[in-house]
Amino acid sequence: MKIPSIYLEKFFYARRRLVEIMLSGKTPDEMEVEIIKASHLLSPMVATCGPAGPNVAPLMVTFLPREQYVGEAIEELRRIRSKYWGSGPKAYRAAAEFLLEYVYNLERADPLRLATHLMSKGHTYTNIEATGEATLGILFPPDEGALELRAKASIISQGPVYEYVNMVHDLMHAVPHGESSHPWYPAAVFEVYEIYDNSYQALGKLVYRRG
Repeated sequence: MKIPSIYLEKFFYARRRLVEIMLSGKTPDEMEVEIIKASHLLSPMVATCGPAGPNVAPLMVTFLPREQYVGEAIEELRRIRSKYWGSGPKAYRAAAEFLLEYVYNLERADPLRLATHLMSKGHTYTNIEATGEATLGILFPPDEGALELRAKASIISQGPVYEYVNMVHDLMHAVPHGESSHPWYPAAVFEVYEIYDNSYQALGKLVYRRG
């Protein structure tokens, strides 16, 4: 089955357009407004169930590069960190260019592999460790649809993907300000294997199954 167009257009490419706005000359205040408007796309609700009980939490996720590009992406992140550490607007511009090249470029990014870092070993961490499963919920307000992403989930505490996820976080939150106080955390990786259309028109119709 093909990846449904609503997933690519309203989730993947909608997030790409937000990055393109970063390069359009918007002021920080204007960008803050755009980010707030897109918060439902940047931080889907992640549901798990396991030893910690039923749990749901909003987690800011990113798309992972395809396996053959992870090392290349890490090298570019290191270059940006070295060249633009503490340089404010220049660092943000370099970050946006990186995102367009490696995160929102289907030649390099895998739209069905998402990741975040977990700042605590709480309910989400405990359940993923025990079951290897998670479900992500995305709403397209006001009534433009909703998707349920069922995913194999894993916790990664070392290696290239762990390094990549934390460096992407630093790209936006540490590098522009020259802050070195952001600790690295375990990465949670979500490999989507089913997508359901949870709009009021479809009410849970399967629209994608991997393989």
